[in-house]
Amino acid sequence: MERTSFFKVGLSAVALFLFLATEGYAQSIIVENRSGKALSNYTVEIPMEEFSLAYDKYMAVTEDGEELPLEIVADIHGNRKAIFPVDCLPGNSKKVFQVKEGSADRYPKRAYAELAHKIGGEFAGPKYEGGYSWVKPNRLTVDGAFRDHAYYIKYEGPGWESDMVGFRFYLDQRNAVDVFGKKTPGIILPFVGVDGYDSYHEMADWGMDNMKVGNTLGLGSIAIWNGTKAVRVEKRDSVGCYIPADGKVRAQVMTTYYGWDANGVKCNLESLISIDAGNRASHMELKVDRTVDNITTGIIKSKDAKLILPAEENNSKTHWSYIATFGKQSLNNDMMGLAVFYRSDQLKEVSEDALNHLVVLSPQNGYVEYFFMPTWELDWQPVKDEAAFRKCLDDMLRKLNHSVLVIIK
Repeated sequence: MERTSFFKVGLSAVALFLFLATEGYAQSIIVENRSGKALSNYTVEIPMEEFSLAYDKYMAVTEDGEELPLEIVADIHGNRKAIFPVDCLPGNSKKVFQVKEGSADRYPKRAYAELAHKIGGEFAGPKYEGGYSWVKPNRLTVDGAFRDHAYYIKYEGPGWESDMVGFRFYLDQRNAVDVFGKKTPGIILPFVGVDGYDSYHEMADWGMDNMKVGNTLGLGSIAIWNGTKAVRVEKRDSVGCYIPADGKVRAQVMTTYYGWDANGVKCNLESLISIDAGNRASHMELKVDRTVDNITTGIIKSKDAKLILPAEENNSKTHWSYIATFGKQSLNNDMMGLAVFYRSDQLKEVSEDALNHLVVLSPQNGYVEYFFMPTWELDWQPVKDEAAFRKCLDDMLRKLNHSVLVIIK
C-alpha cells in the first residue's frame, strides 16, 4: 500500500469530553472519514487544550491492539497538538482508538530531522578548514555574510525526511530547497554527507540528491516576487535555525530570517517546515512581522518537464489547488514529478519567470502556508509515469480538501 498522507483534522462539530482524572483511564477517539474515498497514512491532529496529557506518556491503540505513538508538536503560532498516525481510513468509515499510557516502542521511526556541522577546524575567511568529525546540535545561527560551500554544515543546511523522501535547504544566501530521492524506507540522513562531503550527488544504495537547483527555487523555496522575477531570501542580517521536533511521526525545521529585505521592506520572517510519516509532501508555514505582499514559491523549469494544472472546473470548487511538473527532469535523468499545493484564498496569481513556475501568495495577518511534493521513478515506491503522478496529485488534493471528523469521548 502506498503511504501518502497526513494532515489537518476538521474540528467543527466535534464533541470533546475528556476525563483523564484517574491513572490508566482509556480515552476513546473516533475518527470518521466522510468522503467517499480512502485516505491512507493520515495523521490525526487534536488541539492540546482538549487534553491533559504528559509528554511521551501516552499512545493510541487501535481496535486490533496495534500501538501507535502519540506525539506532542506545535505549529508556527505555538499551538500545541497531539498527533498519531492512521494507516488507512476507508471511505465513509469510522475507526475507534483508545488513548492509554505507554510509548509504542515497537512502532518504527518514520520521520527525522537534523542540523549538523563540523568540529575540530576553524574558519579561514569564508571557508572552514580542517576538522575531524561532525556534531549534531540541531541548532545553529549564521550571520548574513555566511556563504555557500563553506564546508562547515553537513550537506550545507538542515535536513528532514519521512520514510518516503528526504529534503534539505541551504542555510546560506541561496536559501533553496533540494530533494533527496530514497530507494529505502529507512532513515538515511544521518549517513548523508559525512564522506566526501557532497558525495550524495552520486547514486548510492539509499538513493541520491536528485535535483539540480542552481539559481532557481528548486521545489518550494521561499521567495518574494518583484514584478519580474522571484528573489530568494538572500539579503538578511542573520539566520537562526533549529529542530523543534524529531519524532517517529513528525519532524520539523524552524528557521528565523532576521532583517530580511523583502522588496525594500525590512522584516523578520519565520519558517516552519513539517513532514509526516508516510508522506512525500512537506508543509511550509511562514509568518512575517511586517506587511509584506507577494510572498512566492514555485518549481524549477525544465525543458524536459510538462507543466500540469488542475482542470479549471475542479479548481474553482476547492480550497486547495496546485501547480506541478512531470518529466525526465531529475539529476539522474529519471522521471520526476514536482508539485506545490497552495490555498486558493491566499493565491494572488500563478506566474512564471525565466527559471521557475511560480505561485504568488498574499499573507493573511502575516501568515501563509503551502505544501511541496516530489516523486521519483527510482523511489522505493516509484512513480514512473504521468498517470501515477496525477494519482498522487489527486490523493494529496483530496486530503487537503476533505477533512475528517474527530470525536473524543
